[in-house]
Amino acid sequence: MRILQLLTVLALGAAHGIAQTGRTLPTDTLATVGTSVITAKDFLERFELMPWPGKDRRAEHDSAKVKALRSLVAERLLAQEAAARGVGRDSTTVRQIDALERLMARDALYRREVTGRIQISDRDLSAGMKRYPREVRVLFLHAPDQDAARSLRQIVRRPGVVDSLLQTISPELLYRVDSMNVTFGIIDQVLEDTVYALSAKRRLSGPFRSETFGWGLVAYLDSWPFADAQKKSIPDRIHQVENVVRARKQSDRAGKYMGSILSPQRAEADPVMFERFAAALHGVMLEDTAARATRTGFRFGANDLDAVERILGADVHLPLVRVASGAFSVRDVIDAFKSREFQFTALHPELFRNRLNVMIKDAVGSELMSREAYRQRLQNADVVQHDVSVWADYWTAAAMKRALQDTVTVGDDEVVAYFIAHAAVLGRMYEVNIREVLSDSLTTALTVLERVLGGTPLTAMTGQTSRRAWAPRGGVSGFFRVDSLPELGITALVTDSGRVAGPVRLAGGYSVFEVLGKRRIPGDTTASVPPVDSLLAYGRRMLRGERQMQVVTDAVGDLAQKAGTRVFEDRLRALKVTESNMVTRRYIGFGGVITAVPTISPLWEWKDPGRPKDIP
Repeated sequence: MRILQLLTVLALGAAHGIAQTGRTLPTDTLATVGTSVITAKDFLERFELMPWPGKDRRAEHDSAKVKALRSLVAERLLAQEAAARGVGRDSTTVRQIDALERLMARDALYRREVTGRIQISDRDLSAGMKRYPREVRVLFLHAPDQDAARSLRQIVRRPGVVDSLLQTISPELLYRVDSMNVTFGIIDQVLEDTVYALSAKRRLSGPFRSETFGWGLVAYLDSWPFADAQKKSIPDRIHQVENVVRARKQSDRAGKYMGSILSPQRAEADPVMFERFAAALHGVMLEDTAARATRTGFRFGANDLDAVERILGADVHLPLVRVASGAFSVRDVIDAFKSREFQFTALHPELFRNRLNVMIKDAVGSELMSREAYRQRLQNADVVQHDVSVWADYWTAAAMKRALQDTVTVGDDEVVAYFIAHAAVLGRMYEVNIREVLSDSLTTALTVLERVLGGTPLTAMTGQTSRRAWAPRGGVSGFFRVDSLPELGITALVTDSGRVAGPVRLAGGYSVFEVLGKRRIPGDTTASVPPVDSLLAYGRRMLRGERQMQVVTDAVGDLAQKAGTRVFEDRLRALKVTESNMVTRRYIGFGGVITAVPTISPLWEWKDPGRPKDIP
């Protein structure tokens, strides 16, 4: 198994994501949140490795940093409140934290047993520096097996054969010929070693088994300066060579160490549960193959795995793979899959099951390495606890935020009032047509409504009672734009067609009306304008969303006051940040990949109890 660690990820392990920039992390406090602090190191870990509005524009750095820090303070306050209230102990959050701790413990084991033991010698660098500047073109002569490769070499070593007689060789010895360019750092190191041993004087290799292509020979054709290397300075070349050598040594050592842990253990899949799991996942992926298609196959995501859980129900707790150290349930395997990047080359049932079997084997192997990490108590290591606490705060703060938002309710009357307040914008998009009686007093309006409910047509009263200009035409207004009469127009807009509503208090009296029609402005096809029939539901979501945000913002302000929170913006402004705005991924030792750190949830508009410029 190849374990590839990206440079940014390797740096993340020991220095929490900033070491790759080569600068020393500042440790002065940027904010105090109760008894805890947010340091520059904490801030940079979150701010540098994930996108944030304004980070890619130097002129906006000060504003962007302040908003990000205040949002981190809000997250810390919400996480602390969640702990005090017991929020965030639901099964989903606990499961997320447990799964993450297993990943981080395994990564700590990898750093200790693999990356921590890698040494790059001068000999390694020298060999790499000789190969890196040169690109080599060769013919790969594919042979069925080792004996065929030996016989093939005896034939092609004769003068002229490689150039002119390859097509005359029996397919029992030579079944394919490929031309390829080889550079330093390719995945297939055996092929690379063989190719770079050739030259214009030694043009043919001996038989060898390529990690990628199997048995065969290579014949030298030509070589030239490698363009990528030519663009780099000598220090940059050395850096690139070091990266390749380190990755290869890590892969080799990781494979050997992993083998020493896994080889004594025997894992066996339960055939019944495997078939049920395979059928459920296969069925989910077939529901929309286009959405899951990639250039080389089909990929599934967390939503697909959640769907499989729903299909299997309580049976997700049954053993899928049995191991002496303890069985792995279907749910355990699903959790392991969520931190892996797998894909199927095809969805043919047999091929799908074969690939799934390999995927489960790889995932279980990684989980067994997590168990080894736990056996060595690496889950208690400071670096593991730090990484887990960062995500745990993020998840529990989100749970606290949801708990606060769930307290918000919105009634239809409140939605109408909200629409009336925003009629200048909303009302321009709609028209209504009503039949109306406008009365001087509430008593008269109630009498009108009583008679209508008693069976008297509203038309019969429009000429006698209504004060509206359109009373002479049976009280029919004709279509008018809602913002021209906001209180009446909005109320009519959210009332079902054909229904009588009122009394509605207006500037000119009290209105009882029947809705004859309502529509978007003719010709307006703006996609963002909700259909008339869904307007009330749309308004309910909008108003509830605004109030939910306000509830959370107010709660954070109250918590900041109680905790004695302080934010030191002067220190923050002096902190240098990069303009890179991208998602950073973290590759986990012995398999797995996650987002490097949680994104910062924007929540900066809370009331600050005070902003001292600096600590005295």
